[in-house]
Amino acid sequence: MGERPVILVLLGPPGAGKGTQGERLVRRIAVDHVSTGDLFRDAVTAGSPAGLRAESYLHSGQLVPDQVVLQVIEEYLGVARGRDTCFDGFPRTRNQAEKLDDLLKQFNLAVTAVIYFNVPDDVALTRLLSRGREDDTEETARYRLQVYHEDTAPLIDYYRDAGVLIEVDGSGGVEPVAQRVWTALKNAIR
Repeated sequence: MGERPVILVLLGPPGAGKGTQGERLVRRIAVDHVSTGDLFRDAVTAGSPAGLRAESYLHSGQLVPDQVVLQVIEEYLGVARGRDTCFDGFPRTRNQAEKLDDLLKQFNLAVTAVIYFNVPDDVALTRLLSRGREDDTEETARYRLQVYHEDTAPLIDYYRDAGVLIEVDGSGGVEPVAQRVWTALKNAIR
C-alpha cells in the first residue's frame, strides 16, 4: 500500500459481518485485524499496565471504561508502528472516535477509511440469532442493536463529515459483501 500505514475502522450493527469481513481483509491486504476484545486479552496476558486495569472489569463482566480502552489502543499503536491496521468493534462512541483521532495524531497517523456495513435490523437480528452463541438470545440481540443505535450509529455522520466513510450494503452472502467491500476500499487506499 502507500507510504503511510492504512488505518481502517469497521462500523456497523452487531451481526453486520464486521468480524467475517475483517478476517477476509487480513488475507487480502495483510492488515492487522484488531478487536478490542483481543487487545484486552493480550494486554492481560502480557501484564501490561492497561491489561492490569482492564482485567478487573473483564472478570466482573462490566464494560471497560473509555480511559482504559484508549490506554490499550495506545499500547497497541506503540507496538504496531508502521503496520496497516483494521479496527473491528472500536470506536463505539463519538468520544472514543475523537480520542482515537487524537491518539493517531500522536503517532502521525489518521483513519484512512471507515467501512460502514449498512444492514437492516431484521437482517442483523437473524444473523445474531443464527450464530448459535449462548449469549445471542433474542432479548440480548435486540438490546445490543438498541445500544448500537444509541451509541455507535452517530459515528456514521462523524466519519461521513470527516470524508472517510465508505458505505457498503452488508446484506447478502459473505462473498458478495466481500466483493463490494474490496471494490469500494481499493480506491480509498491507493
